[in-house]
Amino acid sequence: MTEHPDRFWLNDYTPSYFEGTPEHKNIVFADTLEVIENIILFSISNYFLRFSNMYKSINGEHSLDDNNWYEFVEYGTTNELTVFLQRNGFSREPANYIKDNPKYLVKTDEGWKLHRSLLKCPNNDARTEAEIIDKNRPGLFVNEEDAGSTI
Repeated sequence: MTEHPDRFWLNDYTPSYFEGTPEHKNIVFADTLEVIENIILFSISNYFLRFSNMYKSINGEHSLDDNNWYEFVEYGTTNELTVFLQRNGFSREPANYIKDNPKYLVKTDEGWKLHRSLLKCPNNDARTEAEIIDKNRPGLFVNEEDAGSTI
């Protein structure tokens, strides 16, 4: 890129020429990661989703419970708890934080629930996402006195 410093955008409204500075290298790196995440992984995820749906229709609904590549690509894990948390609105890092801090988790007859104490946890991302999710999925959270056993 240094031999042919093509124009590229520093942000949505500022064009520049590549100069090899750390800022410019970070922008190229971030753009590359964005393409990988939004285009390549999306395509692979859709492929495995179609495959999984077809395989389940032939072999039964639970035939891929232990080896579902769609979930691995989509959620970055096959851990059931992390997948559950991401399906309920948490992004990957806050889901991992909650999984690694089982004091915020409650196992009930209905499945997993979250302690309301998560709304005051020290992890800013997990706390912020929990506040939003609590408004949209209030049944996912339980009070300390209503909680059964933690995981």
